[in-house]
Amino acid sequence: MEDEIDLRQYLEVLIRRWKWIVALTLIPALVAAAISFFVLQPTYEAKALVLITGPRYLLRFDPRVETISDIATAYKAYPSLATSDDLLKQVLDVLDPPLPENEGSLQALRAKVSASTGADPSLLELKATNGVPQQAAQVANTWAGQYVVYVNELYGRRSEDVIFFSEQLESARQALEAAEEALIAFQARNQSSILNAELASARQAQTDYLADQRAIVRITQDIQALRDQLSQQPSGRASSLADDLTALLLQIKAFNAESTVPVQLQVSSAESLSDKTIAEQVAFLDDLMVNVKAKSADIDAQLNALAPEILRLQQALEEVDTELDRLTRDRDVAKNTYLTLANKVEEARIAAQDESGEVQLASRASVPTSPIGPRKMMNVAIAASLGLLLGIFAAFFVDFWQSTQETDGRASGQGEARNG
Repeated sequence: MEDEIDLRQYLEVLIRRWKWIVALTLIPALVAAAISFFVLQPTYEAKALVLITGPRYLLRFDPRVETISDIATAYKAYPSLATSDDLLKQVLDVLDPPLPENEGSLQALRAKVSASTGADPSLLELKATNGVPQQAAQVANTWAGQYVVYVNELYGRRSEDVIFFSEQLESARQALEAAEEALIAFQARNQSSILNAELASARQAQTDYLADQRAIVRITQDIQALRDQLSQQPSGRASSLADDLTALLLQIKAFNAESTVPVQLQVSSAESLSDKTIAEQVAFLDDLMVNVKAKSADIDAQLNALAPEILRLQQALEEVDTELDRLTRDRDVAKNTYLTLANKVEEARIAAQDESGEVQLASRASVPTSPIGPRKMMNVAIAASLGLLLGIFAAFFVDFWQSTQETDGRASGQGEARNG
């Protein structure tokens, strides 16, 4: 079939040009071997381990002030902190003996160190590479030691917490003393009990007046009823004992409405108590009605005068109670703040004595005995593979070029023959 590819012609090309393929395969391989074995210097790697522990315990003397510690989030920051400029500069400054001049720059050191976490994010690997195994171990161990100090100072700052909370505690103490003094000064002028007594007395007087007013209303009704009854009788007729008693009782009720000591009446005879006629008894009731109404008007005046006094006392008492509540609340808030900060200061002082820190050195790097690079055989294999590909490409190119030249030569010979 026309679409089928004939592989035989490609194999024939490879067989015809095998020298090209072999030569271009061997030459890069030999060059890579020479460079790897005689030019490139061996590279050694040293590894130190740092354990991220976090605080062993979290003191909470007072749940209202909580120390936040998110160790999971911190895991992501630890590798980046290990390669920060500040830390690497500290490593260069404390290295003893220092690195050679061509390796003592920040950029050169950064190119030869790496930090990473493994399957366990709490274990940080600090790797340092160098052509001299002793220097690789020295850099890794110095780097790990400085890293532990750097991170513990950065995340710990417990001594600073003690200073900060101690300053806040002193401010809270002064605020508490001021609130207590203000409350004491107020109690020296607190008229709450006086106002309560005055208000209770005014309210009792108001209650008494209202009771008298209700009694007067009933007396007025009784007087009017008796008068109406007497008006229906002849005016010249003498009043009966019952009428005299009723009028007398009404007078006594009116008197009792004005007095706190009740008057009692004892009658020993069924005869008339007076020699008044019906007309005189009616006139007596009219006078009694006038006196009762005058008393009612006087009570109304007393009630009207008492109402604003009660309102004034209520307002004054509410103002005193409100001020007392405010001062007491200020004192309580200042007291709670002081006690909370006192607990926090004690907590910070105890935590500052804990020297375990956030991270600890888990393993120091030993001097490596075998280099990790260059990978000589891998370099040779890679160079040979690239040379083989180049040789195959060159074989096809040379074969194509020679075939083109031969075709052009034959065509040129045939043209000369025809011209001759």
